Parts: sequence; structure tokens; C-alpha cells
Amino acid sequence: MVDLEGIARRLPKNEARKEIIKWLEFYKGKRDINEKIADSIIIEVENSKKSSIYEPTLSGIRAGDAGLGSRGIGDHIIHEKILEIAGKGEFEDAGLSDNIIASIDGIHSRLSYFPFLAGFHVTKATLRDIMVKGAEPIGVIVDIHLADDTDVSYLLDFEAGVTTVTDFLGIIVLAGSTLRIGGDLVLGERISGGVGAIGKLKSKFFARHNVREGMKIIMTQGNGGGTITATAIYYGFPEVVEETLRLDELLACKVISDNPNLSESMTDVTNGGLRMDAIEISESRKLSFVIDPEKFLHLINPRVLKMFDELQIDPFGISIDSILIFTNEEDKVLDLLARSKIKADVVGYVSSYKDYPILTVDGKKLEARFRESPYTPVKKVIGNYSPYTIDDIKGSLSNAVKFSKIRKENVLKNLKSHFA
Repeated sequence: MVDLEGIARRLPKNEARKEIIKWLEFYKGKRDINEKIADSIIIEVENSKKSSIYEPTLSGIRAGDAGLGSRGIGDHIIHEKILEIAGKGEFEDAGLSDNIIASIDGIHSRLSYFPFLAGFHVTKATLRDIMVKGAEPIGVIVDIHLADDTDVSYLLDFEAGVTTVTDFLGIIVLAGSTLRIGGDLVLGERISGGVGAIGKLKSKFFARHNVREGMKIIMTQGNGGGTITATAIYYGFPEVVEETLRLDELLACKVISDNPNLSESMTDVTNGGLRMDAIEISESRKLSFVIDPEKFLHLINPRVLKMFDELQIDPFGISIDSILIFTNEEDKVLDLLARSKIKADVVGYVSSYKDYPILTVDGKKLEARFRESPYTPVKKVIGNYSPYTIDDIKGSLSNAVKFSKIRKENVLKNLKSHFA
């Protein structure tokens, strides 16, 4: 995509005008209106500077360099800051209020040109997030944005992907919104957006803070979701895409939530893989996971694992879409899952803290990376690093959080004063 407003904000007026016209011609062809559009954009940007008081106080840290969305340590730090502003202190798959469980997931950015797959996988992900916490799903809400040059068929194919999952579960699309990315000011053919899920708590909220020392860790087979689909597409493994079009993990969540006495906690192996799941749970409970690597690898879909091996992708640091079940009743859990034809096994146990959140049975630390395992050719080139240190990111974001809180408090104070 090309952000015409961004061009006008970064370049001197004359240069910006030429560049905007160039991109308008690239996407729209030569038209008399192109010059007028360019002039209008420049005028809009100049006018917007009068409202600079509402612009953010910049942190100096760019999203990509900070690891935002890359599901590693960098992303983890950013989410800590988001939770700080929201006044919420714990990482969870979904939120609970008055027996209503809700979650939201954004579409995988690399599936933009494959809207059916984007819709299918984001819907599966958001429903998994509520079901893994013990919800009976009610329905989903959809927010989908198309860039100005996107064919409208993308919207329809996306909806087909979403409703494939909802129809399978017998639930509905409750509401939706359809917009263009940046209105008239963003050119290109990408889509973005997200899907939210809403459900009712069945009986027990399977919270991460319920994980206890001595519990066994059962993992279901990981067939992959949006991340693995992107890997398969952009490395040329189309046969692996088919393996991801499964909903086994949703059924596994249902089996356990229908038998709440057998488990105290569940989570999914998604954001940053098993390495990051362990860190998020360890931070709240000061516990460690002890994992048998062979059993873990054995529970990755064989075609997915073969692709990992060929591409030298670390399976411990990537989303495989398995479910982790923490239990003291491992035999009963495995029997129930087997009866539902869900492949699963005990892959480890929860220990008192052993100087790191996750270790192998022979004591090797499975250390988290700055980003998740690079899983496309572009990600391998970019690498798993940042120009900033962890302290750089924390310090800069802390400063930005301070100013965002001040703005929030000032506006909230004004709102309340009207009803004093």
C-alpha cells in the first residue's frame, strides 16, 4: 500500500506533489483529477497541523524495530505498556466480565492477498481465545478494511472464510463494519481488520494464574493457523495450507470445558510459540515449564514439521495452534480427547521456578527471541534482532505511556466535570 498522506507529511510540498501524482498514475492511470487530488492532500495536511496538540508524544521507537506484532520479547514489552494504560495487569487469551468472555484478533498481515484464508484463520483464532478460557461461543463481530484499489471480491471471500468457521460451530456473525483503509488517501490492494468473538462462561474460567507446580502439561496436535499458512504460501508449500484448515483445537477446548473438573487452566501455543507462553505464565506465577522436546515435536502435524525441518524454522518459537492443558488428571484428559479423535500427549510438567521460565527435561533453556522464529523469506532477511536494546524500548515507551496517561486523565476529568 502507498500512504499518500504519509508522503505529504514527510516531503517538501513540491516533492510531495510529484510523488503523489506518480503513485496515483501507477494505481489509477493518467487522469486530469490526479493533480487536483495531490493539491487537496497537501492542503489537508497543512490544515491538520493546526491540531498538533492532539498528536502523540513520539517515543522515537518504530513499530517494526520494536518488534510490534512479531510475537517475541519486543512485542511482549509493548503489550505490557498497553496493559498499563488499560489498567489491566495480566496476560490472558481473552477477558471475562459478568460471565461474558470476549476476545479480538487481527487478520494475519501476510494473508492479505488470500482473503478466504485470512477470514478463516482470524475467526478460528479469536474463537479459540474464548473457548480455551471456558466459553460457549455466541457469535463473532467482524471489522474489515479494504485499500482503495482492492477488488470487492476480497470482502466477499473474507466473509466466506469467517462464516466457514461460524457455520461449523453453529454460531452467527453478530455485527460487522466495512471500511476503506485511509479512505481516499491509501492506495493498493491490501486488506486489514479483525474479528472478535463473544461467548458465555460455561462453568469455570481456565485462567493462566491457576497453573500450579506439579501439574502435567498436555498438548494437542498443532496443525498451524495464519502463521503456518503464511509460511507455506510464501515458501511454496501449498500442500501444507490444507493441513491448517482444521478446527481440532476448538473441539479440544470444548471437550475440556465440558469436563471442568479435569483441568484448572488452558492456553494456546500461538503468540511467539511455546517459549513466549511459558514466559507469560511464569511472570504471574513464578513457575517453570519442563518440556520433553521429542514429545513436543511429535505433536506437530507431520507435514508442518517437515516444512520446518526443510526451512530450518525453530518450532519452539512459532505459533503452531496447539492447546496446552494443565492438569493433575492426565489419564482421564487423554482418554476424553482420544474419544473425540484428538491427538494429544503429556509433553512436560510444571515445576517450581528453575532460573528460567522454560527448560527441556535435560536442563537446556528454551530462551525467547526478540521476534518469533522468522517464517517467511523476508523475515529471514530482516533477522531476529532490533537496533534497540530492551532497555531502550522500555525507557522510550515508559515516557510515551506517561504522556498518553496525562492526555487520558485530562480528557476524562473534563468529561466527568460535565456531570459533577
